[in-house]
Parts: sequence; structure tokens; C-alpha cells
Amino acid sequence: MTRIFLIRHAEAEGNIFRRAHGHYNGLITQKGYKQIERLHERFEDEHIDVIYSSDLARAQTTATALSEPRGLPIIPTEKLREVGVGVWEDDAWGDIEHLYPEMNDKFNSDPASWCVEGSETYDNVKSRMFSFITETAKSHDGETIALFSHGFAIRSLMCLLNDIPSCETSKVPYYDNTAVTLLIYDNNELTIDYCGCNSHLSERQSTLAQQTWWQPLERRRSENIRYMPLDEVASADLINTFKVDVEEHMQADLQYAALIVDEPVGVLGLDTKKDRGEGIGWISYIHVASAHRGKSFTTQLLGLAISVFRKLKRERLRIELPSDSPGVSFLQRFDFEVVDTAGNLITMEKNIKNSM
Repeated sequence: MTRIFLIRHAEAEGNIFRRAHGHYNGLITQKGYKQIERLHERFEDEHIDVIYSSDLARAQTTATALSEPRGLPIIPTEKLREVGVGVWEDDAWGDIEHLYPEMNDKFNSDPASWCVEGSETYDNVKSRMFSFITETAKSHDGETIALFSHGFAIRSLMCLLNDIPSCETSKVPYYDNTAVTLLIYDNNELTIDYCGCNSHLSERQSTLAQQTWWQPLERRRSENIRYMPLDEVASADLINTFKVDVEEHMQADLQYAALIVDEPVGVLGLDTKKDRGEGIGWISYIHVASAHRGKSFTTQLLGLAISVFRKLKRERLRIELPSDSPGVSFLQRFDFEVVDTAGNLITMEKNIKNSM
């Protein structure tokens, strides 16, 4: 008999920035590192013989919770990767909902019917997950294995093991970040002991507890924003509405309006020219209307800025703001640090380099 712990990665950028990260190599968030600490504590007294992980950074980083205390290597494999989402990679879920409403619905409710350019099929995800796990279990007979993978990939496997057709995928719940599933391989059969357990996390440490997109429609709120060029959304009125300084507005050569359905809720301006030779990108302004604050919208705007500047091969992201601004503590939650002060203004910077 082989015991197999199948673990979802910790909270990563795609989860909080609400962007489609399949094969995109997003990084673990500050909360994600706290989840990794709790995962380490959960497994403190558990014997583990070998550790395999998806080769994506967010899974391998999560695997350190078990590898480092035991001195075990992490064996990376593409077989445990998340589904590849093709042309959707690193797109905002709000844009996907708006541009691909039918395919977005199928992705969540009937993934075997889902297909976009360059995407991986649902059947292929199920097949590679099941084949890798059973073959690995055979080669480690009598041992305890830890596998680190991703939400869609794990959910697909659970549908297979529970004989649930694609059109009834909703019967399998979404698993939290670092949720643990225990599988047993014995007599050539793979069975589930328990699944999706996140008991090591408090409600505050949980990712899904702070979000509603996965909940039934009656409990869900609109939280995925989509983006349009600012000059296509009555920009003059919008600038006045969000009280963006005119001079700052002129410095930004990329300007976006953030919308929920068709209602503007925020604006973002980026300066792609300043310090580009030093690998730095600048946020000229970022603003969410007061009525829409506390709903993850500013976080998603920050995610857009990171996405844009990564594509431009920038490695650091900067913003200047008053030293008494509430934005200082907000940005510190995303690992921004103060790198300069001038009068009552401070410059904050975040490392955004990844392995893409």
C-alpha cells in the first residue's frame, strides 16, 4: 500500500490578482508564505519518503514546507502542472468573462466542452494526473509520497476518481490553497481517504474564505474587474470622478479604466518610459472609487501593472506617494519597500522578476 498526499499550492499571484495562471509562472503571495508555514506544522510529525511537484514556481515553493525540514529533494515534473489555458494565459478573469462568456462558463461547469486557442484538453489533464500518480505509487510501493499540484488539475482528478462526468463538475468543490487530499494506492486501485482538507488554516489564513467567485450565485458578488483604455471610457469625466491629478495623468502613457460589468470602478496609469533602461516600471496613479474599496479591486489593478511590466521585461515596479498615505501599508502587504524619501513623498519598490 502506498499513501499519497496530494496538495494544492499556496496562494499565488493569479489567485489574488484574479488572472488566469495556468502555465504562467506566478509567484507566491505574502499570505501564501503564511499558508506554507501552517502546512509545515500540519506535517511536522508525518513521515514522508519522497516529494514530487509541478515544475511551476508556485508549486515548488509550496513543496519546501515538507522538503526543507526533511532534507528531501523536490522532484519537478510537468505531469503535475496546472491546465494550460492557451491564449487566456495571464489575462484578467474579468476580461475573460466579458470576451468569452460561453467558454468561461464551460471552463467552470463542463470543462470537457471548453476549448480556446492553444489550450490543453480536460481529458489530457485527467489522463496525465492519473497516470503519473498510479505509476509513481507503484514505484514507491509501501512508502508515503507528497505531490504538489494545482486547483483545476486536482479537481479534474477528483472527478475521475469519483466517476463524475464533466457536465457535473460542480459536484466537486473548489479546494483551498494548500488543501490536502490523501489517496491510497493498493491492489492496483487508487482510492480517496479524504480530500480538500484545509483544517490547518484559520478563516483569515484561507484564500477561499475571503473570496466569493466560487460560491453559489445567491452568495456571490461581482469581484472580477475588466479593463479598457481610459480614452475609450469618457476619460475626462472619469479623471474628474476619480480625482486624478492632471499632471500625473499626462505622465502616464498607458492608462486603463477598471470596470465591473459596464460600471467604472477605478483607474490605473503606467509610465513605461521612465527608468526603462534600469529595468524599472512606474505606476503614475492607481485609484479606486471610495464606494468600491475593500473589494479586492485595488489589488487587481496592482496585478495588471505587474503583468504589463513583466511583459516589458521590467524587474522592479515603483510608485511615489505621500508618506502619510494609507496606500503605504496597503503596498507593504505586497512586499513593496521604501527606497527613497523626498520631503513628504516616498518612493516604494517591489521586485516583480519571475522565471518567465
